[in-house]
Amino acid sequence: MKRLVCCALLGAAVACGQPAAAVELLTNGSLDVTNANEIVPGFFLPKPTGWVNVGSRTIGGPYNDSISSEPWAGPAPTPVTTGGASSPPHPEGCGGPDCAVFFKAFSGTVAQGAATGRLYQDVPATPGLTYTLSGWAGAEANVLMADATLQIEFLDASSTLISSASLSLLPTLTVDNGQPFDYKQYFVNAVAPAGAVTVRSSVNMIDGLSNPAGGGQAFVVDDFSLTAVPEPTSLAVAAGAMLALAARRRVD
Repeated sequence: MKRLVCCALLGAAVACGQPAAAVELLTNGSLDVTNANEIVPGFFLPKPTGWVNVGSRTIGGPYNDSISSEPWAGPAPTPVTTGGASSPPHPEGCGGPDCAVFFKAFSGTVAQGAATGRLYQDVPATPGLTYTLSGWAGAEANVLMADATLQIEFLDASSTLISSASLSLLPTLTVDNGQPFDYKQYFVNAVAPAGAVTVRSSVNMIDGLSNPAGGGQAFVVDDFSLTAVPEPTSLAVAAGAMLALAARRRVD
């Protein structure tokens, strides 16, 4: 009886001692599905659907060219996906089935100032759940940025930030691992606090600048995933409560 009650309660996270399959919370986490608006006549900038891109330079202010979707930006070892097959052809779309995002660090200049680009997606949050954001990131050797981060943020009902967790990618981003762009997979975890209504997943280029040395300066990202499970302490408390209830029923 105790086992049945416990399993019924924890079925969303465990099934009688077996971990449940993680549910993907992001839309278009592969970044494959793309579309573009005509920013100025004849200038299309493909970007992943389901995501929000914000770019700004310290002198020039907001701008639209901090990222673009490109078919060459996400080779193996990132997962090979084909969702972009339904995207419009270049230049309205990324022009390939397996798309990825190219952050343009070199769009920061002396005249316009350092460039910060942010790509994020919001989904509903549940307080007490542990969220895990993963994503692939890589860069060319001459990329010049103050930082690059993978970040989880929790917002309340008024869209005010109440907590966050961030991972700096810069220390290992260009460490040679023999892969194209030195691509590596990164993870960041955070528990949704009380009052959390929205969880925001983001990848960020911070204060990018054109490298006077020239050469390859791409910062590329691909294939994001956001999943959530109950915090272990919450599971233990809930299991204990149900076991106590089961014991009381047996006594009754």
